[in-house]
Amino acid sequence: MTSCQAVISECTHDEKRKKRRRQCTALFASCGFFMVLFFFAPRANAQGPQIVNCPNPLAGQLLLTVPEIKSENGRLKALLVLGDNDKRVMWDSGSTPRCATQFMRYFHGRSLLKPGPEDPLFSKSDPIPGPTLRARVGDLIEVQFENLINTQHFINSLDRGDGGCDITFAGSGKKSANLNADKMPNCLHGSSTVNVHFHGTHTTPNTTGDNVLLFIRPAQAPLPPDGQKAINDFFTACEKTGTPSYWTDMPAPWQGLQKRWVTNYDNSAPYKGQSPPHGGPPVLPKDMQLSPVNQTEIANRMWPQYHIGYFPYCFRIPTYDPAKVKMGQSPGTHWYHAHKHGSTALNVANGMTGAFIIEGKYDDDLNKFYKSNPNWKFQEQVLVIQQLTTVLNLTVPGGGPGSRSVPPLSVNGRIAPVITMQPNQVQFWRLINGAERDAALFQGFFARGSATACTGTPTTTCVHWKQIAQDGVQFKFSNYVGTEDSHINMAPANRADLLVQAPSTEGTYDLKVQAGLCRQNCASQTETLLTVVVKGSAISPAMPFITNESDFPTFPPFLADIPESDIVVRRDLVFHDNAPLLEINGKQFEDHTINQAMLLNSTEEWKVSNLDATKEHPFHIHVNPFQITEVFQPQSAEAKDPKNPCYADPMKPETWKACHSPEKDFIWWDAFAIPASREDNLPSNVCTVLSACPADIQKYTSCTKGANPVCTVTIPGYYKMRSRFVDYPGQFVLHCHILTHEDRGMMELIEVVPDTTIYAHH
Repeated sequence: MTSCQAVISECTHDEKRKKRRRQCTALFASCGFFMVLFFFAPRANAQGPQIVNCPNPLAGQLLLTVPEIKSENGRLKALLVLGDNDKRVMWDSGSTPRCATQFMRYFHGRSLLKPGPEDPLFSKSDPIPGPTLRARVGDLIEVQFENLINTQHFINSLDRGDGGCDITFAGSGKKSANLNADKMPNCLHGSSTVNVHFHGTHTTPNTTGDNVLLFIRPAQAPLPPDGQKAINDFFTACEKTGTPSYWTDMPAPWQGLQKRWVTNYDNSAPYKGQSPPHGGPPVLPKDMQLSPVNQTEIANRMWPQYHIGYFPYCFRIPTYDPAKVKMGQSPGTHWYHAHKHGSTALNVANGMTGAFIIEGKYDDDLNKFYKSNPNWKFQEQVLVIQQLTTVLNLTVPGGGPGSRSVPPLSVNGRIAPVITMQPNQVQFWRLINGAERDAALFQGFFARGSATACTGTPTTTCVHWKQIAQDGVQFKFSNYVGTEDSHINMAPANRADLLVQAPSTEGTYDLKVQAGLCRQNCASQTETLLTVVVKGSAISPAMPFITNESDFPTFPPFLADIPESDIVVRRDLVFHDNAPLLEINGKQFEDHTINQAMLLNSTEEWKVSNLDATKEHPFHIHVNPFQITEVFQPQSAEAKDPKNPCYADPMKPETWKACHSPEKDFIWWDAFAIPASREDNLPSNVCTVLSACPADIQKYTSCTKGANPVCTVTIPGYYKMRSRFVDYPGQFVLHCHILTHEDRGMMELIEVVPDTTIYAHH
């Protein structure tokens, strides 16, 4: 043991550990499992920020192109690693911006279809998103995921048991171990435990598919050769027979390795970051151990949730074939991000996001039009919006001494980066809002130095756009027409595909957005999201927007409108920040509880409402996209004007409804910001106590007491959506995509249940 003690003494020194991590890990392994755990043991506090100079100028840096991993011959095979390193972020975005370097978790990786190292851009100081995954409809997706976080760099709370909540910043310069009475599981916790959500994919939510019920803890040691062989054998089997159905379908050596690793974790992980005083190996309390949970799930023919270090994802992106599936995968702009309850917000804020581009006929048709002229230069820009921070402020930003400002929006790791275009050029922009908190409401392009947007009039010399897809689903031509310089509100998780056209002359144009939680009646700030510099020789002839339906991408048949006659069930969901609780239908997220159960291959209509006047909760549901058929915004000008036919009268609930709704050509989404509510005070001659208010508005009314009592009516904002729950049974979630809301309870566990049985009854 003397030599092992020397290993610990040498390898736990910070500078030497950074230089010799791999060698030290191997040495620890030779000293036994407990030594490996000593190396990976958590410490009580994360490293503080090191203030550094911000890039000069802060704005004006060129857009970074995130490295891509592309599919070949029907397979995308990637190594996706979760690591940590010093990254530079804006620490304070006030009048004098400050930047800092701090350990941040981030995705990096490379293709496994060809040898070679990963792109060195991932090791630079810019906190760029993870590698862009680029596949095609019908491809098999194989991702070897490795969680190699060094937990010594971060506050480390565990995933089970009471008292496991992280210490969080309380907005007053102080720390709180139990902010707003948060309790497990609805608090920030387990931030080194992760999984990967393939956002926008129409695929199985089970086993090795888009499974967000997985909990993957950091590796305790390097992947051994027999572990790599087991992963390779699994991928070979998945290529032949598809995604496994049961844990017992996995290679036996892989089952054995994970069982051993999870058991070792239970027997060795320090409780509350402390080793036991007697010096022996630490053992987790029974209610915090992972092995019993896994074994119970396996015994019930379920997939085990807890895994250590490594996990192989494998699923197919379905091609539409009515003989096999009722919906195919929509080609378009999708993304992936960390999605473990309790740590989603912090990990996404660290930058654990990445673009997932799924190509198909949509792309073929665009390329056919824009590459028909050899003089045209049709470029694509993949733009991942992030809101980078290492500390979440869960109270009012800027609310007093010690509080922090809201992090600014960045694109591909940089603040207000520059995109270069040639005069007369049209580019294809894929925008993804991967921010953990704020929406980006487009204010338009502004010529440099002008206080007025130049967008809005097609003939004005400016950068103009037309939207062609939403949330990874292309528009019909009828939806595309009239979208030039259209209103775009990119809530967290939204994507927007744009055709962007440069003017015929050189110039500099800033795209400004309003960043905040809602469009009206809430704190927000105007930011320059990016800058377009138009320079160089003009493209001739000028590249146009598509004007003829025959040139527009063909609309897939499985995305036809859902008729009302198909609806078999209607539901109501109500989102409410009922401080201190974040609720859906009056409840916080509950473990082991299915809140909504839908029959496979059925069609439903949901009314999704919002009781908050200062927040637009972005509703997101996994696996199946939905169509919006009706939207009611009680804060809109027409709904607030008593002289307008669309006035929402606080005394008449029958007027609280949409005044204009499409009758066809509904747009598909997978996240939609629920319009904020409106709060109106009732005249004192109507009522000053709840019992005296009209009966039909009492449940929407609250009254204050005192010398001047007032009763206030809350008129909920809402939208109606229709969705087909088809092709894939299984358990997954719906939630608010303001991710601290999700982590703190604004989420439901839902299940699509099979519509057939092997039983007969006759």
